[in-house]
This record gives sequence, structure tokens and C-alpha cells, in this order.
Amino acid sequence: MTATLEPTATAPASDVESELRFRTMADHAPVLLWMAGTDGLCNFFNQRWLDFTGKPLEEEVGSGWASGVHPEDFQRCMSVYLDAFVARRPFAMEYRLRRKDAEYRWVYDQGAPRFEANGRFAGFIGSCTDVTEQRQARDALGRTNVELEDRVRERTALAREREVLLREVHHRVKNDLQLISSVLSMQGRRLEDRASVEALSECQNRVQTIALIHEYMYQSENLARLPLSRNIRGLAANLLRAVGPADRAITLEVDVEEDLTLPVDRAIPCGLILNELMTNALKHAFPADRLGTVRITLRREDGNRLLLGVADDGIGLPDGHAEAENGSLGWRLVQAFADQLGASVRVSREHGTSVEVAFCPEG
Repeated sequence: MTATLEPTATAPASDVESELRFRTMADHAPVLLWMAGTDGLCNFFNQRWLDFTGKPLEEEVGSGWASGVHPEDFQRCMSVYLDAFVARRPFAMEYRLRRKDAEYRWVYDQGAPRFEANGRFAGFIGSCTDVTEQRQARDALGRTNVELEDRVRERTALAREREVLLREVHHRVKNDLQLISSVLSMQGRRLEDRASVEALSECQNRVQTIALIHEYMYQSENLARLPLSRNIRGLAANLLRAVGPADRAITLEVDVEEDLTLPVDRAIPCGLILNELMTNALKHAFPADRLGTVRITLRREDGNRLLLGVADDGIGLPDGHAEAENGSLGWRLVQAFADQLGASVRVSREHGTSVEVAFCPEG
């Protein structure tokens, strides 16, 4: 039972009544209440505290209550309380307190100094709330966060390993394709038939285009997508060096919209379409000593579609050339790669030849 006060010569009845009212309210409070005197020893616990611990008041007063603190929390609990008591400042802490059924429950203990009307220090008062469920939920959440962090680290490590492997794949594919290109070049030097030499040269250019795309993927920060708007300049410049006439200048203009990317399985057919269209323009649009310009464009069209264009100001194509059943291999390849992209092909013969290929960047 809680301590009681009786009227004495030194304790006016009104003070005793106030004390009794306080204790009555304290016993019916929904939290565990305690009070300590100026010596730091507890001299009051409300009925809810005593019901919680299952001990009589006589065993709890003084420092008896501390025997119910979990051994692992005891030193920290005492240090927090005594430090706050000496400094006369509030404190808050969590520790495990043994319940009457011998189960340790987490309690949230808040204490604050008390002062009399004249400002004299009168001790501490505090309250404890059972926060076991909240603590368990918080600990479970913490464990879940740790598990998630471990999974993220594992997946990050796997992603980095995958990235290293993909870069190695792109690098090896590029090297293998360069080896094939070298073999084609060596074979071409042994041939005397001009048509065969040109056919091998065109195959070599196609292989080099694919090799360049793999090299760009190897150098790209995002291995899943090729920054086409940035690398298309390199593809076009390489084709101009490989196919363009060495004895006169053909001007190359590249106008691409920035930040356009493609997954590698669509970047390769797109690059090969560029290869065929540029090769055709450089070989046929400027006969003899004719000078001219080849213009490469890449931009968004109609929302999510991309438009790849290759135009020249050369002599133009004869009517029906692109659609003829006996058209060149290059034109047939353009149509095949366009079909692979689900693209539409538009041909214009005004002021030279212009071919536009419109497709979606995603498959």
C-alpha cells in the first residue's frame, strides 16, 4: 500500500488533505509514478507501480526498487538518474523493469526536479510508461532495416560485379570484331576483283560500326543504354574516314538532340542503318570531283519516337531505286534493320537524297 500522512502539530490539516488528494489521484493515474526526496532515495510509489512490480511499498522505497532493474540496464539507469539528480535537471531514459510475473518489461522513465514555493529543492518526481510493444516494434524495424541494408549491399555488390562482367563482355566483343575486321582487310588486299574488294570493305565497315558501339558501351556510365546522341558523332566521323573520298573534301554536319539514349539491342541496328545510309551517300552522291555535304540528324518526333536522318546534296537517286526488288544490299539491309526496330522509312529525292527512319527508342 502507498504511504499515508496523519495530521500532526507540525502538519496542518489542509496540507494533509492536499497530500491525501494527491496520493488518491496518483493511485488512479494510468502510469507508474514515483517520488524521491532530497537524498535521492525514493519515498513514494503509486498503486499502479506496486501492482506492476507485485511488491509492497516497504520493499520499493529507498533504493529497493532498483533491484527490479535488469542487470544489463542497471549501471546505465543509475548513472542517468544520479547525474540528473546532482545537476537538478530533467531526464528521460528507457530500461527494463521486472514485472510481478518475473518478465522484464521496457519502461520509459521521465523525471524532473521538484521545488517548494520558496524555491528550495524538494527532490524528484517521475513517471514510467510500459513501452515494451513499441520497443519491440522499433527493434523489429531496426532489424528489418539492417536486413534491407544487407540486401542492398549484396545487390550493390552483385550489380557492380555484373557491371564489371558486362564491361568485359563489351570489351572482348569489340576486340573480337576488330580482329574480324583485320582479317577482312587482309583478305581484301589479296583480291583483285574490284567488286569483291568493295563487298569485303563494306562488310568490314559494318563490323567496325558494331565494334564501335560495343566500345562506346564499354566506356558508358550506364551499361544498359547507349548515349546515342553523344556517340553518333563518332560513328559518323569514322564512316567518313573509312568511306569518304580521300582526294576531296566532303563536309559532314551532325545535328543531334542531346540526352538521347538507346538500349544496346536497339543501338546496334540503329548504328548499322546509319552505316548503310552514310556509305550509300558517300559512294554514290558525289561522283567524279563533285563536292558536297552529308547531314546527320537525330531528334525526337511525335512524342516518344526518334527520327534518324541522313541527307546529302548530291546527284540524288534514280526513281524507284530504293524500292526496286533488285536494289543494293545496303538498301535491303536498311529495310531489314528498320523492320527489326519497327521503324518507318521515308525517302526524299529533292535537292539530293534524304532518308529518314522513325522508330521508338524502346522495343
